[in-house]
Amino acid sequence: IYVDPNEIPEFLTYKSLTFPDPWPGGWWHLRDAVDYILRASMSLVETAAMHKEDLLYNFYKMGKDAVEAHRPGDPFAFVIPSQQTDYPTTLRMLEILQFGGAEIHRATEAFAGDGANFPAGSFVIFVAQPYRPYVLNMLGERDYPAGVPFRLHDNASHALPMQMGVAFSQIEEPFEASLELLTSIPYPSVMAPPTTPYIVFDARVNASFAVAVALLREGADVYRSTGGIEGDDFQVPAGSFIVRNSSQVQDALPGLLEQWHASAYGLEDMNETAAIALRLPRIGLYQSFTQNGNMDEGWTRFVLDDFGIPFTTLHNEDVRGNLSRNFDVIVFADEDPVVIETGQFAPGTFRYPSEMGAYPSEYQGGIGESGIEALREFVGQGGVLVALDNAGRLFTEAFNLPVRNTLEGLSESEFFVPTSLLRIEVDNTSPIGYGMPAEAAAMFFRSVAYSTWLPPSGDWDRQVVASYPEDDVLLRGWILGEEQLARRAAVVDAGYRDGRVILIGFRSQHRGQTHGTYKFLFNALLYPEMN
Repeated sequence: IYVDPNEIPEFLTYKSLTFPDPWPGGWWHLRDAVDYILRASMSLVETAAMHKEDLLYNFYKMGKDAVEAHRPGDPFAFVIPSQQTDYPTTLRMLEILQFGGAEIHRATEAFAGDGANFPAGSFVIFVAQPYRPYVLNMLGERDYPAGVPFRLHDNASHALPMQMGVAFSQIEEPFEASLELLTSIPYPSVMAPPTTPYIVFDARVNASFAVAVALLREGADVYRSTGGIEGDDFQVPAGSFIVRNSSQVQDALPGLLEQWHASAYGLEDMNETAAIALRLPRIGLYQSFTQNGNMDEGWTRFVLDDFGIPFTTLHNEDVRGNLSRNFDVIVFADEDPVVIETGQFAPGTFRYPSEMGAYPSEYQGGIGESGIEALREFVGQGGVLVALDNAGRLFTEAFNLPVRNTLEGLSESEFFVPTSLLRIEVDNTSPIGYGMPAEAAAMFFRSVAYSTWLPPSGDWDRQVVASYPEDDVLLRGWILGEEQLARRAAVVDAGYRDGRVILIGFRSQHRGQTHGTYKFLFNALLYPEMN
C-alpha cells in the first residue's frame, strides 16, 4: 500500500517511547512489516542479554517490594469458597490466575475471616505476594474520580470472578488458617457415570452445555427440562439436561466427564418431568469482510470452539441464500449495523488509511437489503436469529420489532461507560435465562440498552429476559449517567412470525472471559421452540 505522509494520524508521527522511530509514510510492503517485527524482536533479545543482571535483580526487587509493601486500603486476601454453583468454571478461573503468576493456597480446615466462615477446601489468595498488582487488578476494586468522562486504554475493571460468575469474598483484616500452597489446580476425581435409565446435568454449570452438545453429536437422546428436577441427591433448575442412558452414552460419557468435570446425576424416569427433546442445532456465524476483521466475531468463534459447539462461518453471499435449508440458528457478533448491511464504516468513525483502500469485488459490501430479506424469511419460517450487542440495532429496525436502543443519540456527557461490569436482573424461568442466577454481572462496552413495549397486534411478542435495576447499576468500573439504564432491557427474546430474534445487548462472550454470561448465548443456540 502507499500512504501519503499527510494521511498518517498525528499521534503516530511524533517520537515517543511507543514510536521511537516514526515511519515517514510512502510505500509499505509485506517485507517491511516482517523486517519491522524482526528488528523489534532481535532488539528485545539483545537488550535482555546486555542487561541480564539488572533485569533479573529488578524483577526480584519488584516481587520482594510487592510482598513487603502494604498500601493503605489494600485488602489482606481474597477467598474463593469451595461451595460454588459452577465449580468447573471456578477451577478454570483459578487456573487463569495461577497461569498469570498468582500464588493460590487451599484451606485444609475450616476458618473465619472478617466474621465470615469458610469451609475446608476454600481457596485463599493473599495480596502480599510477588504478583500483588496482578492479584489486585484481577480481583480488587479500582477507584475513579467523578466528573468528566475520560477514556481508558482497557477495561475499567477486570474483576475476573464477577466476569466468570464465581462467588468470592474480599477480606480486609488478617486471619489465621491452615493452608497449603498449590502447585497446580486440584480438579476432583472423575465420577463414574450413573447407571440409571436417565442422567441429569445441571443447567447452572457451563460444562453441562458442552457435554449435552457432545452427546447430541453422538446421536444421543437429550432433553431440556422446562421446570426444576429433584432427585434423591440433587436438585437442579429449569433448563437442565436429561439424557437417555443408551449404549452410545455409556461409551462417550466417561471421556466427557473427564474432559469437562461436570457432575452427572441419576434419574429413574421422566414421567413427572416436563421436558422438550433437543436436536443438534445447525449454527451459522456471520463474518464480515472489514480489513481488520471483527474481533468480537473471532472471540465468538473461540468460545464455540472452546465448548465444542459446531458452526459454519457465513459471509455476505451465504446470508443472501435459502438459510432455512441449512441452518436453525444464525448468530451476528457485535458489529456496527452499517458495516453489516453495507460493508462501509459509519461516517465519523476513525480508521487507519490502509483500511480505506479498495477491496476486490468479492470482498466488498455487506449483506444488503437482499440479505436482510433472507433473514426475515429465515426467522419467519421458524429460525432463531441471535444478535450480540450493537448488531441488534440493525434487526430491531429491519424486523420492526417492539424494541429500540434507548441510548441512541446520547452524548458522552450524558452517558459514558468505559468497559465496566454492570448489574443485571435475570428472569431465569425464561428459556434464554435458563441456568442463570437471579442477578449477574454484564460486561458493558459501548453497548446498548433496550426499551420495549407491547405491540398493538398479535404479530409480535417480546419477553425481557434481563434488565438493569432501578439504581446501583455499577458493580465494578466507572459510569456516568447511570439513570439512563434504569429498568432498561439488557436481553430481549422477541418473536417474529414463527421464529425468534434474541437480542443480547452486551457482549455475553466478551474476549472469551465472561463465562458468567455465556449461558445467554448457549441458551439461544439451544432454544426449545426451535426444537
